[in-house]
Amino acid sequence: MLAIETEFQILNTLLAERAAQFALTENQLFRIFCRLEGVDYDAANVVMTYPHRFEQRDRRADLDFLIRAKEVTAKIGSPTLHREIDRQLARVVLERDDVLEVVEGELDAPVSSGGGG
Repeated sequence: MLAIETEFQILNTLLAERAAQFALTENQLFRIFCRLEGVDYDAANVVMTYPHRFEQRDRRADLDFLIRAKEVTAKIGSPTLHREIDRQLARVVLERDDVLEVVEGELDAPVSSGGGG
């Protein structure tokens, strides 16, 4: 099982590097295209985005593990551990990087005490 996870991590790294290379190449090609068309590259304001994660994982096993870990966390009583498990759950469940960033921002936000009023 560990060997498979290691292979997945290596694949994720290779795909992320490839995506970064594609983004750079596409950016350079667009600069050349703008120059040929007589368009100011900066004024064109084009943003090319590629994913940063290509995780191949056994989501069901990860989810089961994290759910059990969350149950244990309730007994430990550590807010930091609880927040980190929530962060890991979000990474397993969410596929879009932009949504994951929002959720992680919410998890990093300080928790207000007391009940409004």
